[in-house]
Amino acid sequence: MGLIIAFVVVCICTIFAYRYRTYHRMKVVKTITKELTESFQSFAYKKGTICYSEDGISFLDGKGNEKWNKTYSIKNPQASYCGDYIVVASKNGNEIALLDSDGQMKKFSVSYPIVDLEVAKQGVIALILHGDNGNYIELYDAAQKKLVSIKVTSDQNGYPMDIDLSSDGQNLLVSYLVVDGINVKSRVALYNFGQEGEDSGDQMIGGFDFKDTVIPKVSFMGDSKAVAIGDDQMIFFKVGKTISKKQTISFDKDVSSVAVNDDYAAFVFEDQKKTDQEKYEAVVYNKTGRKLMSHKFSSEYNKLLLGEKELLLAGNYHCSIVNFAGHEMYKKDFKKRIVNISPTGKRQKYLITYENSTNLSEIY
Repeated sequence: MGLIIAFVVVCICTIFAYRYRTYHRMKVVKTITKELTESFQSFAYKKGTICYSEDGISFLDGKGNEKWNKTYSIKNPQASYCGDYIVVASKNGNEIALLDSDGQMKKFSVSYPIVDLEVAKQGVIALILHGDNGNYIELYDAAQKKLVSIKVTSDQNGYPMDIDLSSDGQNLLVSYLVVDGINVKSRVALYNFGQEGEDSGDQMIGGFDFKDTVIPKVSFMGDSKAVAIGDDQMIFFKVGKTISKKQTISFDKDVSSVAVNDDYAAFVFEDQKKTDQEKYEAVVYNKTGRKLMSHKFSSEYNKLLLGEKELLLAGNYHCSIVNFAGHEMYKKDFKKRIVNISPTGKRQKYLITYENSTNLSEIY
C-alpha cells in the first residue's frame, strides 16, 4: 500500500513539475541568415521549420540545418500546408508553387488573381479567385489539372471571407459576407467534391446564415469537425454528408486575435474597459468546445501562435510562452525588434527573425 501511495505522489509531483515548469534563459542554437526581405515568414513543419519569402522557400531541420532550398518569384506570398505538401501563392497575383517534403517543386499560374488558398494532404489545392464578374472557387490536383471551377457572385452568395479545405480534399468550407442594403449577415457554406456534391448540382451540400455578425475565419478540426469564428461567437459543426451545428459559444469581449489548428482554437480577448493591467485574456478551446485554459496579461503584442500545447504571444520587443495550464513558461524583453517569430517542430526551439538576422533559439 505504501508503495502505491509513493508512486501516486511521484506521478502527481511529476505532472505538476511539467505543467508549471518555468524557463529563464534563451540561447542561440544557430544563426540562419543575414539577408532578409520584408516578405520573410516561417512556420513549423514536421520536425523543423519552413521559411519562405517572395524569392524562394527552404526547409530547416530541428538543428537549423538547411535540408533543401528552392527559388521562385512570387510577390506578396501566402502559404498553406497539409501533410507533406506546401503551397505558396501570390496574394492578388497569379503564380503558385506546390512543394512536397523533399522540396520537389511544381509551378503554375491561374487566370485570375488569387484571394485565398488551401492545400490537402494529397496535394489538392483549393483557391478563391477574383474574376471580372464574380469570384471563382477552383480545385487543382498535384499535377496542376483543374478539377473544379465554381462561379460565385456577390448577389447570390456574398463576398468570400475565408476558406478551409479538409485534409482529404473532399470538403471545402467557405465563409461569405452578405450585404443586403443596410443589413449584414454571414453565410457558412460547405462544398463537397464527391458524390454528394455532384448530386447537389453546384457542389454545395449545406450551410447556415448568421445575422448581424461577421465570420472572418473558418477551419476544419479534423475531417468530421469544423469551426466558424465570428466577431461575437464561435460555432462548432459536424461535417459528414451535410453540415450540422453542434455548439455555439458567445463572446462578451472583443476578439483581438485568433489561431486555429486541427485540435485547438486559441483567442486573445481585449477588455476595452481596462486600460492598464491585464486588459488581455488568452483562452484555448479544444475541438469539442471545452475551455482548456485562460491567461490574463497586459503586455502589448501583435502575434498569436499555437505551438505544441502552448501559446506564443509576441510583440515588437517582447515574447511570452504560455502552456495549456495557463502557466507562463517563459517571457523575455528583447533589445532588437522582432520582425517574425514562429514555433518549430522541436519543443523549446523557436525561429526568431530580427531586422538583420534570423536565429534558431532555444529556451532552457
